[in-house]
Amino acid sequence: MSLIGFLLRQSADITPYVRTANGEDIYGETETRACRLQRSRILATTYKNPDGEIDQVTAHAKMFCTGEPVPERSVVTVDGLSYTVIRCYRACGFGEDHLEMLLE
Repeated sequence: MSLIGFLLRQSADITPYVRTANGEDIYGETETRACRLQRSRILATTYKNPDGEIDQVTAHAKMFCTGEPVPERSVVTVDGLSYTVIRCYRACGFGEDHLEMLLE
């Protein structure tokens, strides 16, 4: 077992976002993955809006897991709390690649 596998002690239900049709979000089938969730406020993005003002998006949690990347706007449920994926990216370390997700 890799080190990242040893750290993934929680379980997450992931419902992937597919597309928006007729003003409603459409999701795929829910899957369960081993994960590790860290709850804290994390600065996710800083950008300038068209008015020239700086906007910041903060995440409320960061989740680590393995598998295929999860689309933004997907719904993740861990320990009875639901989050929306802001960003998902592949990171390397702990012996193998893993995913890091910023959740809102």
